[in-house]
Amino acid sequence: MLGGLLALIAAISFAVTNAGVRRGVISGTALQATVLSIPVGVPIFGLALYVSGHPGIIGALPSRALAAFAVTGVSHFTIGRYANYRAIGAIGTNLAGPVMQFNLVVSLVLAIAFLGEVLTPLRILGILLIFVGPAVVAREGVHAARARRELAFTPRHAEGYLFAGLAALCYGATPVLLRYASQGRGIDGSLAGGLVSTISASVVVAVLLLAPRHWRDLRAVNAQATRWFLFAAVMVYVSQLFYYMAIALVPVTIVAPISALSNIIRIHVSRWLNPRHEVFGADVTIATVVSFLGVVVLSLSLDALPLPAGLARLLAWHWP
Repeated sequence: MLGGLLALIAAISFAVTNAGVRRGVISGTALQATVLSIPVGVPIFGLALYVSGHPGIIGALPSRALAAFAVTGVSHFTIGRYANYRAIGAIGTNLAGPVMQFNLVVSLVLAIAFLGEVLTPLRILGILLIFVGPAVVAREGVHAARARRELAFTPRHAEGYLFAGLAALCYGATPVLLRYASQGRGIDGSLAGGLVSTISASVVVAVLLLAPRHWRDLRAVNAQATRWFLFAAVMVYVSQLFYYMAIALVPVTIVAPISALSNIIRIHVSRWLNPRHEVFGADVTIATVVSFLGVVVLSLSLDALPLPAGLARLLAWHWP
């Protein structure tokens, strides 16, 4: 239960993050957002690890775990975040969200292949319900042309969907890498891993800034975009804190679908924060209800349900 709650908090925080980034890329760039946001994670994860009372655990991590956390930092925080922000700048969070939902499929396939996790009928049903929500939201793109006159931007669909797909691949690999690296080390180990990840991502950013054009682009950021990017940076690492802790407590097949709810929650946040820079539609409420129903199904425990023997045997089936 605690792991599911942590994953849900991470989803809400991530939704607020993307809405903030969308506001920032109106006048800024995805590169500016990525470069400004990544180093913020070092003090946040460092403080969280210190407060946990076991900061020394970072020195006890085996080399394989350190390598996995470092790879996660580069793939998730650097490549995935840039791709996510690039997609948001091109088509907005509402249209990018359904494409990025593919990260769930990536996570589940990798978890089954490498972590020995299984799918059960309840998990399959819950995952399908969570997929239905974003599928309904995807229809908003059909109505976009009708609402074009009300929008303050012109969606760049090819660019947006391409980078949303890249972000989904990077984000989908993250839960499996974290589960592999933090297995058996609890929340403290995950916080230490988060610190390693943000440090490795920050090193990559420092190297990127050695290129004159990247440095010029960063220096050109305006004050308004900077405020939104820094706000989003704090929120995204709050999300990552809860996400890392959730991964340490429950299987990927539980955390990944619940975290995917950010694609639904962000629609409501965007309606408040970016009403003219997103595409909206009438199916938002249906999508939200169906997705939350999926979370409920995923959270059900067979031990707590008074089921007939035949049905219990059916639901106890698992694959592989």
